[in-house]
Amino acid sequence: MNFDQVYSFELGTVLHHGFNSVRKIGAEAKRLGATRVLIVTDKGVYSAGLIDPVVQALNEVNIPSIVFDSVEVDPGTATVNAGLKLLTQESCNLVVVVGGGSPVCAAKGIALLATNGGSITDYEGMGKYKHPPLPVIAVPTTAGAGSEVSSVFIITDEARNYKMAIGGSALFPTVAILDPMLLRNIPFWPAVNAGLDALTHAMEACWTHFSTPLTDCIALESTRLIMKNLAPMVLSHDVEAINMQLLASTMANIACGNTKLGLVHALSQPLGAYHLPHGYANGIMLPFVMNFNLPVCREKLSAMAVAMGEDPSAYTADELAELAVFKVKKLYVELGFPNKLDAKEVNPQEIPEMVKRAMTRPQWKFNLRKSTEKDLTLLYEKAFAGWEL
Repeated sequence: MNFDQVYSFELGTVLHHGFNSVRKIGAEAKRLGATRVLIVTDKGVYSAGLIDPVVQALNEVNIPSIVFDSVEVDPGTATVNAGLKLLTQESCNLVVVVGGGSPVCAAKGIALLATNGGSITDYEGMGKYKHPPLPVIAVPTTAGAGSEVSSVFIITDEARNYKMAIGGSALFPTVAILDPMLLRNIPFWPAVNAGLDALTHAMEACWTHFSTPLTDCIALESTRLIMKNLAPMVLSHDVEAINMQLLASTMANIACGNTKLGLVHALSQPLGAYHLPHGYANGIMLPFVMNFNLPVCREKLSAMAVAMGEDPSAYTADELAELAVFKVKKLYVELGFPNKLDAKEVNPQEIPEMVKRAMTRPQWKFNLRKSTEKDLTLLYEKAFAGWEL
């Protein structure tokens, strides 16, 4: 028992969840005093017609909008500046973002600069801004990052080829609208990568020094929902599975947003330099970190196995913990997800440099099991070798 530790739980976002809940955007925009809206998205989401119901909902309350659809994967400072220029030219006072984690990050950056000025690089770190951003309504079209309920966002600084984290208690999106109808036609691999990103968030929320019974409760239920619904979602586009996966991804970020993240994210961050999708990199590293964490996280991993449907009376705690790892690997096999890093995508000769970068990430310190440079080197080497069931 630690009498000196005080834990906090924070969520600054109003949530609307359910089929066709996107219709709530008009009422929310009106409540927030919007006179003109900048809709931030990417070209894929735009061409799929997913912003159409958003525009319609705004039109119904006579609020005009303009679309900025130039967001790339891992958006950079140039994209934020371009979005800000359009917002300023069009005198927009509300940002609505429709898309996955990349558009949400770009939208948050645009909203922050709109009220604070300067360069987005000025705000790297936590709480570096003076004024709260413009209000943001987030409408996710992937069930993964959970950025719609996060107070942190990532922008790439092109000059350093480095992903900056920017955060603060005022940076939660004002409203998040979780409408599974917008995810009915999500492509297979983006859906898988997003789902494994969410699974990593849920599991890592249990493996940091900041986890509590409250966050564990949310994280374990998120784990249960993802393990049950991810495969039906991506393999058959089952609408109820999409609904539950979307909710689970939001829950996972609510949990890890309050507990911070662990070693999977520390190890996956250097892989971003190879332009691997974030969820893909997390998915690759997750089973190896699960095995690494076993000695100090057996109780947590046992609880995960029970959440996945295993009978706690049929196994010892150690057996349940190992079953949790096995069941994640089994899900990967069902999804056809790789069991190792591809040396054609990532240069194994650069492991020493990747280890150095991983050890600069704060998540390295948050992980319950401490690790050394040698441990991280071995984890990367195992990731290149792969695992077997």
